[in-house]
Amino acid sequence: MKNITKTVSDALNRGAEYLLIALIACISILIFVQVVFRYGFNHSLYWSEEIGRYTLVWITFIGASVGFKRKAHVGVDFLFKAFNRNVQNSFTLISDISIFILSLILLVYGVKLSLFVRFQTSAALLIPMSVPYSAVWVGGFLTAVHSLQFLVSDFLKFTGKKDPDEVM
Repeated sequence: MKNITKTVSDALNRGAEYLLIALIACISILIFVQVVFRYGFNHSLYWSEEIGRYTLVWITFIGASVGFKRKAHVGVDFLFKAFNRNVQNSFTLISDISIFILSLILLVYGVKLSLFVRFQTSAALLIPMSVPYSAVWVGGFLTAVHSLQFLVSDFLKFTGKKDPDEVM
């Protein structure tokens, strides 16, 4: 039976990737329309800059979690490779735990921030500021799920399990 943390992580990541595609398409169309209005009709859309900014914030936090899931972030491992396999395994588990804790901090404080600003509204769109700030805790949540999956998988692999994805 497949590992439940991997199943949940994969499903959330797939949804996040689709959301990223939609957000990038929206911001691209928005910028194009803004340029057409500004230079073609000599009229600027006052709300487009604000939507673009908030969309970019969401792309950043969701994209960071997707990059983490795909292990696409930059890493320097020349010192890591200098150690033997047991030390490398220990460092990997310490890294997994650290990232999990940091993502939980993003989640908790992102929720607190969103609740703190929920009655403030944005200047042009008049939406609650909790909407753009929610990107922090959503990105933290996604990263926490992915890091938990890596932690479980690495722990099972390092303790001698044959296939971490076959363990419940």
